[in-house]
Amino acid sequence: MVTATQSEQETLLADLELTRGLTIQMMCLGTLGLFVAAALLSGLYQTVTGQAATFQFAPAGVEWWTSALDVLVILVLGTVILIPHEWLHGLAIRYYGGEPKYGVGVAHFILPYAYATTDHEFTRNQFIVLLLTPLVVMTAVGVPVMLIFEWGWLIVPLSANAGGAIADLWMTLTLLGVPADARLQDHRTGVRIYGRASDRPRRISVTALVWDALSGAAVTTVAVFVLLAIGGPLILDVLGVESLTVGTEGTLTYLFSFVSTPTEISLAVGPGVLSIGAVLGLIYAFIRSYRRAREPINEATTDTANKH
Repeated sequence: MVTATQSEQETLLADLELTRGLTIQMMCLGTLGLFVAAALLSGLYQTVTGQAATFQFAPAGVEWWTSALDVLVILVLGTVILIPHEWLHGLAIRYYGGEPKYGVGVAHFILPYAYATTDHEFTRNQFIVLLLTPLVVMTAVGVPVMLIFEWGWLIVPLSANAGGAIADLWMTLTLLGVPADARLQDHRTGVRIYGRASDRPRRISVTALVWDALSGAAVTTVAVFVLLAIGGPLILDVLGVESLTVGTEGTLTYLFSFVSTPTEISLAVGPGVLSIGAVLGLIYAFIRSYRRAREPINEATTDTANKH
C-alpha cells in the first residue's frame, strides 16, 4: 500500500537534461572556469616558489614544431585528467551503495565528455558530496604536490579539472535550494530531482548563470582597467612611487606596471585584469544563482524554469 507521503515523494521537481543550448552554455562556463583556475594557480605558484610557471615542454632550439608540441602536451594533460575525475565520482557512487557506469560521448556533436553514472538514488547531501569529490580531492592533493616539487605543469590538469567542475559547483548551489530530503536520480545526460508535492519548485536556470558570469566579468574587467589606467598613476604620483610592477610580464599574473621618472613615463595593463574580471564574474554569478534557487516562484513560471 502506498501512503500519501510516499506518493508525494514521487513528484518530479526538475529534470535537468543536457540540451544543445545547455551544452553551449556549459562550454562557456567551463572555459571561464578554466581561465580563472589557471590564473589563481599561476599566482599561487609564483607567490610560493618565487618563479613564474611556464608551459614549454619542447626542448630548447627545436625549431618550427616547438609551439605545436607545447600545445599537444597541454591538450593531453587537459584530457587525461578526465580519467581520475570520473573515477573519483565513481568512488563516491560506490561509497553510497551505487554501482558506477563509465563512458564517453559527444553532446550534440559539440562537446566531448566523459561520465560516471548509476541507477542508484541519492539524497540531496549525498549527491552534493558526489559532485564535489573530484574537485576537492584532486585540488587538495595536486596543489601541494605542485608547490613542493615545483611542477608548474600541473597547473594545466588542475585547471582543466576545476573548469570541468564548474557544472558540479553550479549544481551544488542549485541543490542547496531544494529540501534536504529530496531524492536524485543521475543518468548519462542529466539529473532528475524528486520531492514532496508540497515543495514548490525553485528557479533553475543555467542561462541566467551564464549571462550573470559573462556580464559580471565584463563589468569588473572594465572597472579594474579604468581604475588602474587612470586612478593608478594619480595615486602613485601622490604617494611618490616612481616605479611599480604587479605580476610577471608574459603570464596571467601580470596586472600592472608603471614608471614615472625624469627619463621615462610608461603605463601598461596586463591580462591579470581579465583574470580578476573572470574570478569576480563567476563569484557574482554563483551568488545570484544561489539566491535565485532559494526563491520560490509561482506555478505560471515553473515549466519555463525547469526547461533551462
